[in-house]
Amino acid sequence: MRRKSVLACASVAAGLLLGPVPAAHAAVTPVLYGVGSGDHPGAGLVSVSASSDTAVTSITAHLYAPGSAADAQEVAEVSDFTLVSGTGHPGLWQTTTPLRLADLGTYRVVVDLTDADGDTTTAEGTYAYQLEADLTDLQATPRAPDHEHQDVTVSGGFTITDPRTGGTTPAAGAEVDLEISGADSRTTTTGADGRFTAAYKVTDSAYTSVNAWLRLNEPWYQSRANQSIEVRAVRSDTRVTLDATELDVKAGQSAQISGTAEVNVGGAWKPLSGATVDEVWSSDLGGAAARPVTGTDGRFTGQLTLSGSGSVEVNVRGTTFLDTSPTQKVKVYVARKTSVSDFTAKLDKNSKLTAKGLLHTGTSMPADEYNKVELQYSADGKTGWTTVKTVTPTDYDPDFGASFKGAFAAPSKGYYRAHFKGGRTWQESYSPVVYAKRTPTRVLDGNASPEPVRKGRTITCKGKLQHYTSGAWKAYADQKVKILFRAKGASTWQDMGNATTRSDGTFSKGSKASKDGTWVAVLLHPDGDHLVSAGREDFVDVR
Repeated sequence: MRRKSVLACASVAAGLLLGPVPAAHAAVTPVLYGVGSGDHPGAGLVSVSASSDTAVTSITAHLYAPGSAADAQEVAEVSDFTLVSGTGHPGLWQTTTPLRLADLGTYRVVVDLTDADGDTTTAEGTYAYQLEADLTDLQATPRAPDHEHQDVTVSGGFTITDPRTGGTTPAAGAEVDLEISGADSRTTTTGADGRFTAAYKVTDSAYTSVNAWLRLNEPWYQSRANQSIEVRAVRSDTRVTLDATELDVKAGQSAQISGTAEVNVGGAWKPLSGATVDEVWSSDLGGAAARPVTGTDGRFTGQLTLSGSGSVEVNVRGTTFLDTSPTQKVKVYVARKTSVSDFTAKLDKNSKLTAKGLLHTGTSMPADEYNKVELQYSADGKTGWTTVKTVTPTDYDPDFGASFKGAFAAPSKGYYRAHFKGGRTWQESYSPVVYAKRTPTRVLDGNASPEPVRKGRTITCKGKLQHYTSGAWKAYADQKVKILFRAKGASTWQDMGNATTRSDGTFSKGSKASKDGTWVAVLLHPDGDHLVSAGREDFVDVR
C-alpha cells in the first residue's frame, strides 16, 4: 500500500518561493508548497512548488470549478509538468500546455505528488485563473517641470492577455489608476486602442515616481514589477527688493512692508507672480508675521504688528519650483503701548475703598520715575477727575502685567479709574471706569436710660435705624443692631446682644446695670450693600 498525506496549501502569486528541504529519513512523503500561474498568468500555465527527500518524479493536478462542492467533478487534469528551477527535491515545475478553461476565477486544485522512493502525497491548493494586464509605453511630459511649466501629462497603453483564448487585445474602456508619489492619485479611462492620457500638477520638490495600474471588473493580474517613470522638478532662484529698510510706527499700529519679488528663468530676472513672501519678526518675548502674495508685477505689501522694536526678515518662500530668496531686513521702531486691565474698585462697609489692577507695558518695565499709577475719582464718571492716591506697580510679568493696589477713605458712591501717565517711551493709558457704591445708614435718638440707675436694675438702650434710599432717609426694618458697653476706665467694648429693628426702624434692648460705663447702638454687620453706622455714645452712672 502506498503512503499518502493530505495537506491544505495556500496558493502563491507568480514566482513561487521554494520551501526548505525536509531532513532525510525513512518514509518521508513529498510536500506541496503552493500552486500558481507563474510570471505570466495570461499564458494559462500551472506552476507547482514542492519538495521531498528524493526527486519528485510525478505531478498531477486536478482542477475544480470556483466555488464548487467538495464532491464535484474535476473540470481539468494536467500532468505535463517540467522542472523549471531547483533540483527536483525541492523544485519548481510548470506545465507546457496552456489551460483553456471556460471561466476565470480561483480554482480548487488537488495535486498528486510522487517521489523516487514511491512515496505519495495528495495535497490541496488554489489556482488563480485570471487576465494578465501589461503596461506599455509609459511616458511623462515634461520629465523636468519648472516654474513656467508645472503641469505634467502622463500617457501609456494597456493590453490584456486572456488565458481562456491565449489572445492579447487592447484594454479598451478600462479604468486606470495613476499612482503618483507625493501627490494624490487619480483615475482615467483608456480609449478604444487601450491608451490613456492624464495630467497633474507637480507639488513635491523631490523626485516623483509615476506608475499606472489597470482596474478591471474580472479577475486580473498586473505585476508589481511594473515599469515606472521618474519626474523631478527644477527650482529657480528668487530675490526681493525692498521699498524701505527702516520704518517708524506706534505700538498697536501695523508696519507696512512692501517691495518687489523676482524669479530667474533662463538666466533673466522676471517679476514673480503668485508667490508667497514671508515677513517675520521674532524675539525672545514674542513674534509677528505677514504672508503677502505677489501680484502679476511681482509687487507685495504685508502688514504686521510688532510688540517691540526689531528687525523684520523678508524673503520669498521656497516651493516646489522656487528656491527661498536671500533674506532682506527692515528695521521697525515701535513706540511702546501700555494698557490697564482687571481694574476693580470695591467699597467695604467701613467706607474704605480698595482699588487694584494690572499694568501692561510689554516686554519690560518702565523706569522708576514712570512706573506709577494714579487712582482717580469722579462724582459723575465723566468730569472732575482727581487723583486720590498714587501707587507703584510690582511683581512685573511680561505675560500677565504688573499688579498695583491702593486703599483710601471714600464717599458712599462714585466712579473710579486707574491712570498711567506714561513717558517719552511709553504711551498713556487708562483703565475702564468702574462704579462703587454702598447705601449709607444712621442711628438716630440713641439713648440708654434711666440715668442714673441703681445697680441690678434694667438699663434700656433704644434708637432708630435708617438708610438713605431713593433720595431720602427711610426706616431700615428687620436689621440686627448691636448693643455695646464699655465700663468706666476700660478700653474695650463688650457685646451686650442684639436688638432687631421694627417696621419704623426703632429698636430697644434691656440689660442689667452692673457698673458705670458708656452704651452705644451700632449697625456692625450690614449686608453687602450698606455701610456701618453708630448711634450716640451715652454714659450711665450706676449707683
